Amino acid sequence: MFYKIVFITICVLIQPFISMAQDYSPVTVNGMVFCAGIDQKNPVDISTHFSDSIERVFCHTKLSSTEDQTSISHVWYYNDTQMAIVDLAVNAKSWRTWSSKRIVKEWTGTWRVDVISSTGQIICSKEFMVSSYTE
Repeated sequence: MFYKIVFITICVLIQPFISMAQDYSPVTVNGMVFCAGIDQKNPVDISTHFSDSIERVFCHTKLSSTEDQTSISHVWYYNDTQMAIVDLAVNAKSWRTWSSKRIVKEWTGTWRVDVISSTGQIICSKEFMVSSYTE
């Protein structure tokens, strides 16, 4: 009985620390934009609304990290259906990275990219639209 009480006491005492560890992310998103291209590691033609004639949309992410090397994932969704997962290395405490998704003309609607840390947390999420508008 004594060991049972000790075990329960230890579990109660360490629970807050387990919770904190689950909430920890080594990466912070400092900026996230959608764009039509990348030039010298910088986003080009930033927007949240793209024509259905665009062939590819890029998600450019600026990060800071508490670790020298870690990773993130860009998870692409179209109308809440997962379309792609792109794993990306983060190799410095200040890092820029990007992924892209080919867009088919028929895929008009709401798109979203979730940035997932190496610990599995969603650390940022943003949406963009693809439509048949003309400018």
